[in-house]
Amino acid sequence: MISQRALNYAKILYSMKLPAVTINESKDLLLEHNELMDILESPVVKKQERDAVIDRLFQNEISSFVKVLCENEAVGLFAQISEAYDELEREQMNTLRARLIYVKKPGEEELSQIKNMLCDKYKKSEVYLELEEDASLIGGYILSVGDTVFDKSIKGALSEMQKALNRR
Repeated sequence: MISQRALNYAKILYSMKLPAVTINESKDLLLEHNELMDILESPVVKKQERDAVIDRLFQNEISSFVKVLCENEAVGLFAQISEAYDELEREQMNTLRARLIYVKKPGEEELSQIKNMLCDKYKKSEVYLELEEDASLIGGYILSVGDTVFDKSIKGALSEMQKALNRR
């Protein structure tokens, strides 16, 4: 779940129109190095020292943004900010993000049909489809688009039957 605060920072970052390389390098630094996050979030580290670390590690275009996050105690939100930034980018490119959970991976033709169906249904030009295998579904699939979930799995059907029987 993306907080409103993270979304606001993502909008600011998006409005900066930074090169993708700069954004990706910053994401890698902040999301993959816990020690760096500890330093940037620590109230014990002096502002001057923290700013020197930021200036040394980040490109000039984004260093001021990271400093603002630190000053407002929001650097810990960077994972959410990054996710919201990616969503804003997909919206701008008219791309939909969906997730397909399956037991048996669909072939390329089936994946293409799913993407085409989603493009038509949601009026998007392209679909970014995350794929995940889950044998516990027994058969079928679960397709998630935003808050909408299409559960066409055997596990889901069994669960619905059990609920119906319990209501009797």
